[in-house]
Amino acid sequence: MQWQVALNNDSFDRAGITKDCKDAVCEYIWNSFEAGASKVSVSMTGNPLQEAMALVVADNGTGIAFDNLDKTFGTFLASLKNDATMRLKSQSNKGKGRFSYLSFSHSAEWRTVYYADEKLMQYTISTNSADRSQFNTTEPVMAVDTTETGTIATFPLDDSDIVGLLSFGAMKQKLLEEFAWYLFLNKDKGFVLEYTGVPLDISEYIRTDLSRNCSCKIGEHDFSIDVVVWNSSVSNSSKIYYRTEKGEIAAIRNTSFNKNTVNFYHAVFVSSKYFVPNMFIPSEDDSGQTEMEAFSLTEQRSVFRVLNKQIRVLVAEVLKAFLVQQADAQLSKMERKGNFPRFADDEYGKLRKKDFETVTRELYCVEPKIFHKLNDTQEKSLLGFLNLLLSSEERENVLQIIEQVVSLTSEQRKSFANVLKRSQLQYIVEAISIIEKRVSVIEALKKIVFDYTEFANERDHVQKLIEQHFWLFGEQYHMLTADKNMRASLSEFEKITAQEPSSNVHAISDKDALQRMDIFLYSQQVINNSDSEMLIVELKAPHVKLSTDVFNQIVRYANTIRKEPRFTGSSRVWKFYAVCTEVEDDVKVKYKNFEHHGKKGLADIIGNFELYALSWDDVFQAFEARHNFLLNKLKLDYSQVSADLGISGNDPTSKADVTALTQKLLAVNA
Repeated sequence: MQWQVALNNDSFDRAGITKDCKDAVCEYIWNSFEAGASKVSVSMTGNPLQEAMALVVADNGTGIAFDNLDKTFGTFLASLKNDATMRLKSQSNKGKGRFSYLSFSHSAEWRTVYYADEKLMQYTISTNSADRSQFNTTEPVMAVDTTETGTIATFPLDDSDIVGLLSFGAMKQKLLEEFAWYLFLNKDKGFVLEYTGVPLDISEYIRTDLSRNCSCKIGEHDFSIDVVVWNSSVSNSSKIYYRTEKGEIAAIRNTSFNKNTVNFYHAVFVSSKYFVPNMFIPSEDDSGQTEMEAFSLTEQRSVFRVLNKQIRVLVAEVLKAFLVQQADAQLSKMERKGNFPRFADDEYGKLRKKDFETVTRELYCVEPKIFHKLNDTQEKSLLGFLNLLLSSEERENVLQIIEQVVSLTSEQRKSFANVLKRSQLQYIVEAISIIEKRVSVIEALKKIVFDYTEFANERDHVQKLIEQHFWLFGEQYHMLTADKNMRASLSEFEKITAQEPSSNVHAISDKDALQRMDIFLYSQQVINNSDSEMLIVELKAPHVKLSTDVFNQIVRYANTIRKEPRFTGSSRVWKFYAVCTEVEDDVKVKYKNFEHHGKKGLADIIGNFELYALSWDDVFQAFEARHNFLLNKLKLDYSQVSADLGISGNDPTSKADVTALTQKLLAVNA
């Protein structure tokens, strides 16, 4: 059966049909979605070296009703979908989309299945470029080889260049730009677009982790609001699209949330039965997008005021989540460049750093422009100044100073003020929590070394506990090695000091190199290549007294390290602790020669090597002295703290009991 289009061939050439083959293929995919398809599959058939090639677009839409052909294929510059486009542009295809094949093929064929009188019917439509004002159809017959509606459009491809342009690699970006938003909005319905066997991955174009949906009811009207965040800049960014229940674009307006300094590319899609075509008085902005200039009814203006307030709230939430991620990335970049203030690498220094990061992150979220296009010197100065304020009594004035630089909304001012107060309180609470945990560990350790000496030993109890809780000897230290021989420990030390590691330390004999050191600690300054301090600790079982033989072990460690010049520079301070429950008198007499240094337990000095003979009581007292002010202020109930942490209980009666208590202490993150 032959049909005539109400236009001659010359008029087609002047009608503005796309000449871009990529746009043309997208037209056919949109035709499928506009026909109610939930799955569209584009494939290539044939082999360019063996048989004819063709592009095939298949969908599971409603098909093309034969009775409507005179209103669809039989007309030009008019279409049943003329006012029902779902594309992100102000103009619909106006009945030209089905002729887009002219840009890449000489003919087209549609095999379609549709419902008529509750029966599945099928027929074929064909047309060609030689006489495009005509098209032919077969007679509709009952469908026998399918159980669902849909259309398969086939377009022969004679040009190898066109085949290349329509490959998935060449089309991928175009497909993402055109369809990612639509697939995202319909993800719960299982909408799929496959191109040459590859499902389109919307996460490559849309930030699915940030995009979100909410529903609201205004009066009797239900609205669904989707905020879509793009991965990169798009021409349709920062727009609100008002869509009818069927998905047609009814109107478009700007969101006013365009954060150019942080590349916040987004769009808002609002769907509702409330929207109908032509309900707005339209105008066009510079980009050709339809803007809502006014509403025809007072009731509409009232609904839209409430609706747009809801939209602003949701977009602001998404922007905040986006800025938090951006802020984290920016903070990491600032730290990598060395522009961060320096913090002590102990637990309290970590808390101060956490407080600084929290406030800086919030400041970035409130106003990213403060950090925009700063050079390293400016950035370092700004961060240093902020840290000084946070560390002083001027902390509360940070907000006032920031307001001198940028204008804050009332919501931003309140949010930033709350962060200043909350982060400071969090800093205090976490510091107290650390002290409480450490006090409980010390109280339990006192029992092990003083009361349970009968059951406790070095390897299973004391050694393991100090490996976990080496802060007992000072906040400035880091663990380097534990229970490793001299060669392995010094090799690790060389890595830390950024020296060229040497597998052959000539001056240290094999016998000396195999000496095992219980604990090897180093101070943070080592990494900065300035004055550094190393601490080696020799531990013994609680029943072992600190005799001359025990002290001579750390003397041997010191003499061994002194043999190697690479470890004896004047900027290095080496300390050696021998720690036991009790120090014997023949070791205590060594203290007198070094009393004038004012250092508890100092028993020998050899150059920049200091050797100490300490009792556990000396170690515990040193900890309490360092924290005396806070401990007095807190007035902790030590027994209650231990009970809260689950490390109190009956006195041990065997090694197994002490081992169980040790395991509880190892689980305490102090």
